[in-house]
Amino acid sequence: MTPSLEQRIAAYDAWRLRKPVDRPMVGILWEPDIPPLPDFLERVAETEVTPDQIRPEEFLPHVEAWYRRACRLRCDTFPRFTPAFGIPWVEAIAGCRVRAAIGSLWAEPTPGDCRNHDKIRFAEDNPWLRKLIEFTQAMVELAGGRFSVAVPQMRGPLDTLAAMSTPEQLCVDLLERPEEVDKVLEALTELWIQVGQAVLEVIPPCHGGYCARMYSRTPGPVITLQNDVSTLVSPGLYHEHVRPLDEKIVRSFPYTEFHMHASEHHQVDNVLRLEDLTAVEFTLEHTLGGLPLHKMLPLVERILDTKPLVLACLDVDTAQRCLHELPARGLCIMVATSDPEIPSTFAGWCEEHSR
Repeated sequence: MTPSLEQRIAAYDAWRLRKPVDRPMVGILWEPDIPPLPDFLERVAETEVTPDQIRPEEFLPHVEAWYRRACRLRCDTFPRFTPAFGIPWVEAIAGCRVRAAIGSLWAEPTPGDCRNHDKIRFAEDNPWLRKLIEFTQAMVELAGGRFSVAVPQMRGPLDTLAAMSTPEQLCVDLLERPEEVDKVLEALTELWIQVGQAVLEVIPPCHGGYCARMYSRTPGPVITLQNDVSTLVSPGLYHEHVRPLDEKIVRSFPYTEFHMHASEHHQVDNVLRLEDLTAVEFTLEHTLGGLPLHKMLPLVERILDTKPLVLACLDVDTAQRCLHELPARGLCIMVATSDPEIPSTFAGWCEEHSR
């Protein structure tokens, strides 16, 4: 039997408040809305993508089909969907051109422009922002209170600067032109906050709460921060140039989760120092060439000592091991996939261990 609405809400509340529990929450961190839509890519391939080419009605039937599939899952978590689809919203709003090819959608670097921080500013009439709001509103109307609409993937200020200047140039600039980098990052942070607030304004609560992109559920509006390119940055440089901006972002929203990859393991201490941060989402990647699991689990326990954690596992065997070896308090174990079909082994494991 699928857990009731009341049971799911109670499980989420216990998770967020890190109350003692008998077992972790379990679910599928399912993101079919993250990859670019193939039909859309085929239509715009080999072009510079413009906001006018993004038609929400082209995407909404897929969201509806995914929601109906999610309703058949037995798990502790709530379904949520976002207007993501590989669109680099923040980078485009910041001034990057968006390019498309079959199988790929990306923000084109603009090295000269990114050094002019005066050009990076929030404007309500920005065409990309208006399209993001339109798309979000269309998804809210489709949801009709049935499922949560979450803020889409919004790469953080450091990631956005890396997209604008290339990751290699970002690393060079942090060492050779740190004051210049700080000014651009401050401008991008202000932009990020205002874009996030504008999107959250059109997202209503669902069943008395809100869901974030990485499946946190909170009583108030919630947003997901990430800086994946911090993989290339030392903890000291991150602490000096980025963490103060993370603090500003976290203080600007009622609730915030931080999305991290295992390749960012050296930044965990920086993230845990964000006192007002609601939760951490951490993706284990030992099956992709990252550090072995036995070295990552102690780090996962350190996170659990401080913050509620959504722990993304890329296979059922890893999820099963984490279920048995990690403390249950404040832990939500998710098997992660973007496969629109949802692997049957994932669904079976989730059903076996849900409430």
